Amino acid sequence: MTPDMKSKLKLTFLLLITVLPITMATLSFNSAVENGDIGGSTNKGTLILPPADISALAMSDAQGLPMFRSFEEEIARLQEEEEYEIKPWLMVFVTGNACDANCQDRIHYLKQLHIALGKNIKRVRRYYLSASAEPLSEEIATLFRQEYPSMGVAYSDMDTIQNNLRKAGVELSLQNRDYVLLIDPVGNVMMYYTDEQSAEDIMTDLETLLKYSSLG
Repeated sequence: MTPDMKSKLKLTFLLLITVLPITMATLSFNSAVENGDIGGSTNKGTLILPPADISALAMSDAQGLPMFRSFEEEIARLQEEEEYEIKPWLMVFVTGNACDANCQDRIHYLKQLHIALGKNIKRVRRYYLSASAEPLSEEIATLFRQEYPSMGVAYSDMDTIQNNLRKAGVELSLQNRDYVLLIDPVGNVMMYYTDEQSAEDIMTDLETLLKYSSLG
């Protein structure tokens, strides 16, 4: 057997042991959707079926570097000896405007929600996604550093987010309202909430999702 063939066999084995557990967890989640436990009248948020990919959000850091890749891209970048590291669930607050008093209240409630997850707290990470053309004010940047040090901050373009999610059948109006997106550990943007829905609504759905998913 040539070295090239050995390398391909190793990569195939790596993909199998990486993808199989994720596939099984996805099937369990899909079963919950089919049974109406998720996506029926019981959930508070709007389920995105089929889900959009996290790459649709085009999230970048303060230096403009991409923060997330699609699951397929992550797998393709693995070296032979590497193992795929399962990501946490993401709870992303996205706004196309400056973070006003209502935005700050919402972020505070999401922090409290996160803490209330108890033993599941490490399975979820919070992000603030700014889709505004204006940079964060120094006041808001300081607030985030001091009050929300565990919350990630990301940047994107309003039109890019709206156009990409429109392809998944999701119509957002980031100029007029803020949203919370739930993203699973494989990078599926699978549920969203408007600013009319409470943190308790998000908590109810998130607990259900964590119950039916072994990922994260």
